Amino acid sequence: MYGLIIILLALLVVALYPVVRDVIRRRRAAVPSYVEGLQLLLDGRSREAEERLRDAVEADTSNIDAYVRLGDLLIERGDIERGIRLHENLALRRNMTPPDERRVFRALVRDYLRTDRKARAIAMLEELVRSDPTDFESHAHLLGLYIETGAWDKCQEMLKPLTKSGMDRGRAAALYAEFGRAYAQVNPKAAEQWLNDALRLDRNSLAARVYLGDVSMARGDVEAAIKTWTELLDHAPERNALVRARLERAYYESGRYDDITQLYERLLRRVPEDVGLALSLALIYDKKEDPAGAVRLLQRLSRGPATLPEVRAALAALLLHAGDTSGARQVLDEDHYGLQEDHWAVQTALRSAGLSLDTDHNSMIKSGHRQEL
Repeated sequence: MYGLIIILLALLVVALYPVVRDVIRRRRAAVPSYVEGLQLLLDGRSREAEERLRDAVEADTSNIDAYVRLGDLLIERGDIERGIRLHENLALRRNMTPPDERRVFRALVRDYLRTDRKARAIAMLEELVRSDPTDFESHAHLLGLYIETGAWDKCQEMLKPLTKSGMDRGRAAALYAEFGRAYAQVNPKAAEQWLNDALRLDRNSLAARVYLGDVSMARGDVEAAIKTWTELLDHAPERNALVRARLERAYYESGRYDDITQLYERLLRRVPEDVGLALSLALIYDKKEDPAGAVRLLQRLSRGPATLPEVRAALAALLLHAGDTSGARQVLDEDHYGLQEDHWAVQTALRSAGLSLDTDHNSMIKSGHRQEL
């Protein structure tokens, strides 16, 4: 009896050997084609890459990544419907691993967004967030589409479970904040609650503080907006560029424009190398008809060999505008190399001050008019 079983097993092995051998050979043939295809993609040789990827999927139909990349290449060269069909056929497979299935769904999201098929993209994204409640990227894309299509109820249905889904609290707060920003145009009071919830999830959420201040300004509560934005500066002084323009408007509307200079002076002591903040403060001095204060500030910042060229350029512009031609030329001569090396940054800084630099003639010229307060 046992002898018969052994004989049958031996016959089975002999019968299956050619099949197994062919599978192994195909896999070995597929791997070089797939690797070559990836290398050609990196080299920008898309036509040759497409040929190699075709070889790879013919030799190994389970290579999902090769199929996805092949579909992407078809779409990139204009064969859009064919590329999408390839991805859609992949999505119908029942034997894919969860990671492969998610990769195919993400490819279809890209395809549908590219061809403005929002409803289909939403359906794919809904499946992605159902299968992985911690997938931030898919949640963010889906939220954006819900907002774009005005599906406010669906936004809330998607966001509410995030606090218990296992998603990182900071990322969940970012989604709450983005919804609050958009929803403020429809229901400011409810949006404010969502923004406060974002801060409860992550007290360091900069986006939530920025948008919460915007909501306060929109309802006319300037003091609340100022308080919220100054809290942001307390948490992250180096990110002051997010709220500088907002704070200047708020202080101006509240009749406390003088206070902004004190705030910026204090802030500049915390982030002394923040050129954008320094130039904003200098511009405020100049707007307040205190060009001497602006010059003193920039002179203080321009001392030392490590000064950035934007500061020296702005200082030279203000000196020239004040009639101090020799002082302006001296500043330019001291840092001529730096100004030439970073011409774009210099011109950006000067435009913010309503001035420009003519480097060809090594001179400062007025841009035509000063910015109004």
